[in-house]
Amino acid sequence: MKASELYLLGKHLMELAARGMRDDTDPETPEIYDVLISVLVEGPGMSIGELTARTGFAQSHVSGAVARMRAEGAVVTRPDPADRRRTLVVPVDALVEAIARRQQRAAEEILAAALAELDPDRDSVADRAARLTRAAEELYRLLTARALGVDEDAALTPLHSLAEKTTGRPRNGERT
Repeated sequence: MKASELYLLGKHLMELAARGMRDDTDPETPEIYDVLISVLVEGPGMSIGELTARTGFAQSHVSGAVARMRAEGAVVTRPDPADRRRTLVVPVDALVEAIARRQQRAAEEILAAALAELDPDRDSVADRAARLTRAAEELYRLLTARALGVDEDAALTPLHSLAEKTTGRPRNGERT
């Protein structure tokens, strides 16, 4: 795979994820809002730097989006009690349920729907979607550990679906 193909793959994955995170009842919002809110709901109280590392957006874009979201009442900010120079960002309660509904779709489900458009053989689609999801999860963990500056063997706190936390059901392939 060439770098240009990797870039295009990223664009395709972003489009799939954006479709999977939205439904017809959602208001139109900038993509950065959707991503930041999704990350914040699963890990409230993140700093701008942590949000930047988790999302891959430029820090100036994250700071600007947080300021606009704060002005619109979507998030609140407060000084970090451990380091008063840092600002922590927390979503307002009204967003938590909306995001929980939005995040109920698993990545595997989104990939399977996209693959089914290409190959109607359901068994093949399900197996391929599961395999690709496992590979994507590993890549996500490794790249996020790198972005956060932690050892890949360190206990990286994953972003789990709020719906999964609420229902107590494990993610696909995980045991309780």
